[in-house]
Amino acid sequence: MSGRALLSRAPLSRRRIVVTISAVLALAASLPAWSGTVSRVTVTPGAQHLTVSLLADGGPLEVKGFTLTNPPRLVFDLPGARLGPDLPDSVPLSFRGAKLLRLGQFSTQPDVARIVVDLTGENDELRWETTRGTQPGETILVLGKAGPVALGRPLVKQEADSVLVRLAGAGGLKRSVGVLDEPYRIYTDLANAAAEWYKTDCDQAPLSAIRMGQQEPKDGEPVARLVVELRRKQAYCVFADGADLVIAVGPQPWALPLPAYVGSGSLKGKTIVVDPGHGGKDIGAPASFGSRPGEPYEKNINLDIAQRLAALLKAEGASVTMTREDDTYVALQERAATANRLEADALVSIHCNSCETPNSLSGTSVYYDHPHSARFAALVQGELIAALGTVDKGVRNANFAVIRRTKGPGILVETAFINNDDDRERLQHPNFRERTARAIVQGLVEYLKEQPQTKEAGE
Repeated sequence: MSGRALLSRAPLSRRRIVVTISAVLALAASLPAWSGTVSRVTVTPGAQHLTVSLLADGGPLEVKGFTLTNPPRLVFDLPGARLGPDLPDSVPLSFRGAKLLRLGQFSTQPDVARIVVDLTGENDELRWETTRGTQPGETILVLGKAGPVALGRPLVKQEADSVLVRLAGAGGLKRSVGVLDEPYRIYTDLANAAAEWYKTDCDQAPLSAIRMGQQEPKDGEPVARLVVELRRKQAYCVFADGADLVIAVGPQPWALPLPAYVGSGSLKGKTIVVDPGHGGKDIGAPASFGSRPGEPYEKNINLDIAQRLAALLKAEGASVTMTREDDTYVALQERAATANRLEADALVSIHCNSCETPNSLSGTSVYYDHPHSARFAALVQGELIAALGTVDKGVRNANFAVIRRTKGPGILVETAFINNDDDRERLQHPNFRERTARAIVQGLVEYLKEQPQTKEAGE
């Protein structure tokens, strides 16, 4: 057979996943309508990880992985994908436990591309995970040694007015972010990660030192902590950039450009209602008090964030309904009724906060009413604080009509205080609004992953 011929379909055996003829038929029956051509495959070996970047013209790829034996190998099927004619047949690997990566078209009716990683047998229990790349249509496949992710030393780089601390391979790890005083420092706890004790002094203002080390295990998993010490208090934000984790520090780190968002289809089959607070005659919380409150109007900021959120949710495969799509007044009872009528998997209501004395309060909070939404609120709040670097005003239980009347999971997000000068500057910046929307999506995805699956996709 030629190099572009179908890869051998030898009898399958199982280590982690049983693959039978019926399973293959079930796979074919469940293939998505998506289709596209993989035009680029780039392999980057590292000390602890092997990174495979896949670029497809049809959008992000669905990856189905399993293990085969005799000989040992990892197999990754890409439903709906066809390999481009210029791709190599194989790529030699210089990574402990893996010796060769092979490419082939497993099926053409329907299209299923296949990637096979031939293992040496000395470490055939490689773990793997996928993440979005920084380019549209890019999917990153990361292979690593079984067990915790071994973290290397972070890199420091200046970008515009901000300093970026980048930790390779940590972008996909579950994280918890916080700040401590005396000295002021930002810490990020990373689950299922291992790091050797490390400390270095920094002369790149405003950083003073960077430390890494191991914390007490949590839920049976090791936890590594990355600490960035500062000479003075500064704004910060924490975000994933492809496979890497970045802590950005500076006057306006939330204003840094963002890579294009590429959905992974993680919300396929889910119904989400997005509620931009206020609208029409109801301008919302005032940015300034007086007989004629001045702009910016909360209703407009809410709508912009909600539109961004809706677009991201659709990129994740969700069916999205907005309670308003323009500057229209919608009654509170109708907002909740929309979610109830659709039996939505979640409702997210977007707002800005305000207080009686301008500049006396700042920060971000998430509200819930029903107990079943408390976890939802906590996950979204954690993502928002990490991504925005705003003051953590916490998760709160409140009797707000829109979330009280919503039967399913529902939260109300107070993004920042519109009558606080610093918060208002953030709210008016498009990158801050985009970061807000992306953080909400991440929290929502994590929440729905934890929920029992009661509906099949497309049902």
